Amino acid sequence: MRNKTMIAGLAALAALTLACGSGSSDADDTKGPGAQGNEATAAPAKDDGKKKIVLEVTGPKSADVTYGLNADQSQENGAKLPWKKELTSSEALVIPTVLAQSKGTGKISCKITIDGKVVKENSSSGQFAVVTCSADNL
Repeated sequence: MRNKTMIAGLAALAALTLACGSGSSDADDTKGPGAQGNEATAAPAKDDGKKKIVLEVTGPKSADVTYGLNADQSQENGAKLPWKKELTSSEALVIPTVLAQSKGTGKISCKITIDGKVVKENSSSGQFAVVTCSADNL
């Protein structure tokens, strides 16, 4: 009985190992958000399935900006405003985010555009104001 249990356990482990290792490898996954920006030098494909995501922050002078797609996040401290970042993704589900904190007083705003359509806008005001935009697109 013990041998049958051990064999069944090893078979399940082997199946799990094969299932986990059979996913496709996407080299862009290790580059982080924004690394895909170099694709603009290539000739655009007619319909390559990629979404164009534009993140924007506007406000007085400068801000600390954290941005990303899905779980990949990057930060630019002391970014000069207005700030803009263009990203691309071929993922079926895209969750872009941008968070910014102003370095002074006034109104700070963020905006997310996917394939030319504004999907999220938000504003905040005051000293060292924080604004966040997050959106999903299927």
